[in-house]
Amino acid sequence: MTRERRGAAQASPVEPPSPVPAPGVAVEVATWPPLEVEQVDGWRLGFSGGLTRRANSALPLVEPADVLATVVEVERRYRAVGLPTVVRVGRESRPAGLAAVLEERGYRRVALTDVLVRDAADPARGQEPHGPGPDGTRIDVSAAPADDWLACWLGVKAGGGADHGLARAILEGAPAVYLTVRDGAGVSGVIRAAFAADWVGLSCLVVEPQARRRGLGRALTAAALDAARAHGAARAFLQVEVHNTGAAALYAGLGFQAADRYGYLERAEQR
Repeated sequence: MTRERRGAAQASPVEPPSPVPAPGVAVEVATWPPLEVEQVDGWRLGFSGGLTRRANSALPLVEPADVLATVVEVERRYRAVGLPTVVRVGRESRPAGLAAVLEERGYRRVALTDVLVRDAADPARGQEPHGPGPDGTRIDVSAAPADDWLACWLGVKAGGGADHGLARAILEGAPAVYLTVRDGAGVSGVIRAAFAADWVGLSCLVVEPQARRRGLGRALTAAALDAARAHGAARAFLQVEVHNTGAAALYAGLGFQAADRYGYLERAEQR
């Protein structure tokens, strides 16, 4: 076993929906690395206290000699820390047909996600200025997630019940900047821009319910692209679940195109 610690249903199509170059799993993971990593027969297992599937799932990037034996051992590792076994399956997964093997063992798809990309070097199509607005809103950029940034993100995404220290540890595992939109009432929304190679990965976009329908999500995304250009990023990507058509429309309006698709499969029951 190799272990590293950072800082001490039905199979769905996963072929790229377009020929636009995708960042690939290595870049995506570099912008959201797990707190701990184990290797099992070339599969990379992430462990991060159960917070986010991205940081608590297996990446099957090498074809093992005995796929079933590898899956059984992967399940044992996750069971040992009290986490469900979740496997990301996409075009880079090995072996081919892995989804069918997992489904036969009782796995079901719990999420289907598109990877959207665009050049980061050019302003977003249709982008408006995002300086102080007439209602007093402004967007601040910082090198670390402030307490109110974390409270906003976790409050919207996790109902406020997640461990802030754990969330901070996951977020700070990659070079990133954190954007916060504020108005007279306080924090209205946040987004994160993390860097790997010449890519920037945008994530954590949330807007407080009472501040929605004011264009703040679009303004935050555009501002994050500006920050990415200032850091030298050439290309941008983000991940959005297929069912989230509202977010997909927002990103399409800012010039993002679908480049890849993957699914998370989780074993419904382990004995």
